[in-house]
Amino acid sequence: MALPTVQASKDDSLPTEPASTSHAVDEPNLRPELFVCHGDDGGPSFHPCRRVQEALRATGIEYTKVIAGHGSPIPFLRRDAREELQAATGARKLPTLKLSDGSIITNSRAILTWVDQQS
Repeated sequence: MALPTVQASKDDSLPTEPASTSHAVDEPNLRPELFVCHGDDGGPSFHPCRRVQEALRATGIEYTKVIAGHGSPIPFLRRDAREELQAATGARKLPTLKLSDGSIITNSRAILTWVDQQS
């Protein structure tokens, strides 16, 4: 089963268009891929997946969102053991950011640091 992908922009209700910032990427395959859990943007404000998405949008960095975690956040209760996430990124934790050069950034703090460095 392939992981579902969503093109993310500042306003997810509109089609993705290149932002008018230096971070805009015209080609979707050059956008970073952000792997998030099923809580996505709907989670509480302190949720790591939500915080990373808010930071990317605030900075104007376009990305492709991949919902890679479904079910319980507790590993032994999780039916989906995130094999597809591990195959795509080598990581098993969310959020994970895969850059266009193939680099992988895991842990929301590390991703937020990378986002800060882009501005």
